[in-house]
This record gives sequence, structure tokens and C-alpha cells, in this order.
Amino acid sequence: MNPTTTHTTDSGAINATRSRHWFMEVFSAIARLIRHRRATAKLLELNDHYLADIGVTRADVLRALNSSPLRDPTMELNRIAGRRH
Repeated sequence: MNPTTTHTTDSGAINATRSRHWFMEVFSAIARLIRHRRATAKLLELNDHYLADIGVTRADVLRALNSSPLRDPTMELNRIAGRRH
């Protein structure tokens, strides 16, 4: 007896997997953006001296938070601080 293996491609299953993967990527990106916005907002609780120690001003933090809601404010702050150095 000679066993044979047949391979079939179920395009529906592949598309469903891709859709789930895409959904999880989008969900993860949104969750990360929310976490970063909250963390950036917490910087406003620091006094100006502490903000200066990390290389940003209160105005920088506000500018980053007031940027597009789809833009990561931590990346914006990094860009702003990088321009100063």
C-alpha cells in the first residue's frame, strides 16, 4: 500500500486568516496609540524642571497631543526634542 498525500488550498481559510491578522494588526496599532497618548498626557503632570530634564517643554507636549489623532504623540515629541540637540 502506497500512501499518498494530497494538498489542497482553501482560499476561504487563507483569506479569513489574513483578515484576522489584518484586524489584529489594526487593533494593536490603535491600542498602542491610545497607550502612547495617555502616557504623553501624563507628562503634563510633571513640573517644568522635570520636562526640561527629558528635553521637552509643556508647549511641546501640548503640541504633540494636539497633532492628528492618528499620529503617535511620542514620535512627535521625539522629533521635537531631536531638533533641539
